[in-house]
Amino acid sequence: MYAKQLIINGMMDGNCHAEHIQVLAKGRVSGRIWSNNLSIEPGGKFFGEAAELPEKEVVTLKGKAQDSANTKENNTNNEKRLARKSA
Repeated sequence: MYAKQLIINGMMDGNCHAEHIQVLAKGRVSGRIWSNNLSIEPGGKFFGEAAELPEKEVVTLKGKAQDSANTKENNTNNEKRLARKSA
C-alpha cells in the first residue's frame, strides 16, 4: 500500500509506504512499513519491521530535457489562459 497518510484502527497485514502512519488504539499492524513519521497510540499494536522512507532525490534538468519541460509548461499555461478567456 502506498499513501501520503495512513490511519489504522483495525487490522492491516502487509507492506505499506506512507509519509505519516498513525496506529490508533484498536489498530493492529503486521508487516513491513516505511515512514518518516510513525505513531502508535496506547493499545495499538505493531508486529514487524519499520524503516524510514528514502529521501527524495532532486534532479536538475539540462539541455533537451529542460527545453521539453519548459515547452510543456508553457503550453499548459497557454491552454489555461485560453480556457479563462472563453469562459
